[in-house]
Amino acid sequence: MNITLLVQFSIRFCHLECSANRRMYRELNKITRTDKQYNNGLPLPHKKNEMRFNHKTINLQRYPNTANRSLRAWSAADELILETALGLGLEKKSIVLVHDTFGAMAVALSAHNPHSVITNASQLKATKLNLANNGLDKKDWEHSNPLNIQSKYIDIALLKIPKSADLFQLYIQQLHASCKSESILLCGFMTRNFTARWKEIAELYFEDVSQSMAVKKARVLILKSPKDTIEKIPLFHTVKNDLDLNLKQYSGVFSSEKVDPATQVLLEHVPATSDSDNVLDLACGNGVIAAYIQKQNPKTQLAVLDDNFLAIASAKLNLGKENINYHWSDTVTACRDQKFDLILCNPPFHFEYENTIDISLQLFKEAKNALKQNGAFYIVANTHLNYRTHLTKLFKEVSQVTESGKFEVILCK
Repeated sequence: MNITLLVQFSIRFCHLECSANRRMYRELNKITRTDKQYNNGLPLPHKKNEMRFNHKTINLQRYPNTANRSLRAWSAADELILETALGLGLEKKSIVLVHDTFGAMAVALSAHNPHSVITNASQLKATKLNLANNGLDKKDWEHSNPLNIQSKYIDIALLKIPKSADLFQLYIQQLHASCKSESILLCGFMTRNFTARWKEIAELYFEDVSQSMAVKKARVLILKSPKDTIEKIPLFHTVKNDLDLNLKQYSGVFSSEKVDPATQVLLEHVPATSDSDNVLDLACGNGVIAAYIQKQNPKTQLAVLDDNFLAIASAKLNLGKENINYHWSDTVTACRDQKFDLILCNPPFHFEYENTIDISLQLFKEAKNALKQNGAFYIVANTHLNYRTHLTKLFKEVSQVTESGKFEVILCK
């Protein structure tokens, strides 16, 4: 009997000891994870919408929202730029943020009152949304546009490098104008996207250009010692075309060298307009479609809309002030209750390094609501995007006007 009790006691003791060891292992594992989490200040992945910075959790959300669950509102490039800046010291510094697509850096550095350079209307909305999500006062947040950066001087600028090298140069040149001798620019990117052209551009404006070590497949170009004398490039240029149009556009606007081939196909099938027609060039870019209609009939009432500030600024160079309304917005609701006889669109599906039709589909829904009763909506698109399948769910009549190479023109009523 005593032996049996001894055996049972031994078994229970071993079980308790193993349980204690398991608990201890879990606690040690937590500590190890925490140590890794703050190794070089870089976070381990948390929930999809949570970014860790400076021992704090930041809730971030994409705007517009996407059905693609793999996409986040920040990347490892954002994290590395922020951690590099933190290592330089941020107290009492004049901080400027550029190409902060969803406002991740604006939220992370809100305690230091950074000034944001806003290029897209959706970026403005995303940043305000994420500031609010983290209980931060949007009224304290200062921002301006890339053609008129309203920061008197810069101590540190944090820039996520855009896909367009020309836009990167526009940003760098505009920032350089506000730099002091001690100013530092931190330009982050994912290593898979690196091009030597970025370094060449940086060296046109700064004496000291170096590159960080890679962390989580991201790097930072560190720009120091701004040059006293630089050769400034024009902020906008002429776009070649066979349409007898005098087109200009700022860097970073869609199809910078020539009129996009898809747009050319659409223009061949644009119907004639009357003096009383109200026409919307949706996702207008430099306004080439509106400019073509304006040339055919200067009395047609036109509206142009684009998410990109530089696109609307380009359209203003090309379309003037007569019979035209400009809308810097990512939504047709910016036109308020205005109804259109004709809407023309070459919808975007490339967004930096992402491809998605989500935004185009939303524009289609809004375009339907903005059409007059007998209005027409013309779209040009790559055939492989299969837009007609989606459009037939929105419009009573959907037909293919033409197919040319990989493009098709679709008419919706």
